[in-house]
Amino acid sequence: MFDKVKEILGEFADPAAITPTASLTADLGLTSFDVISIVMAFEDEFEIEIPDRDIHKISTVNDVVEYIESKV
Repeated sequence: MFDKVKEILGEFADPAAITPTASLTADLGLTSFDVISIVMAFEDEFEIEIPDRDIHKISTVNDVVEYIESKV
């Protein structure tokens, strides 16, 4: 799962900086617009829906992986 998440995040951030503990905003430099675009990419890729209220719970790459794993 991490590899697929890293692949998608790599379209928006430096792939070398993407580690499980990396913060989406502080370490990867993603803007709120980037995060919205990434959420849409995850929804399409994994055929899940991520409600707006859940986006705020996701702050690291590992959070993304765990969230998606819980939904698929």
